[in-house]
Amino acid sequence: MRTKSTACRRGGVLAGLLVTALLVSGCAGAGRSDPAHRSPVPLPSPTSSRQEISEANLAYLWPLTVDHGTIECRPPSVAVFVAPDGTTYALNRQAEDAGYPPITPLRAKGAGGGYISLGALLSATLGLCGKG
Repeated sequence: MRTKSTACRRGGVLAGLLVTALLVSGCAGAGRSDPAHRSPVPLPSPTSSRQEISEANLAYLWPLTVDHGTIECRPPSVAVFVAPDGTTYALNRQAEDAGYPPITPLRAKGAGGGYISLGALLSATLGLCGKG
């Protein structure tokens, strides 16, 4: 016979396992297994809405197949990456909605086989909003 508290505990355990599984699966891309730079070089404080960035700045978290480029935040919060060849790519939905192509062709895969998260790059880019 199950009591209400036993059913609640089982539900809580199942919910915890589900959250854990989601967190682990979200790490499939992880980071680079052997980046060119192991320790990140801090970016200088931004003075405009545009900033040069490279693999050295994000080390394991560098999510792209090119080793450098320029990040920009265009009003109001359009985050883009300008590749070394001059092509501008969207880093967020607002940029895609503004007509920039997705950055998928430049995405690098991590040690786990999935794409490396754009989170660190996007965060640095959005930090430029309102600086220009």
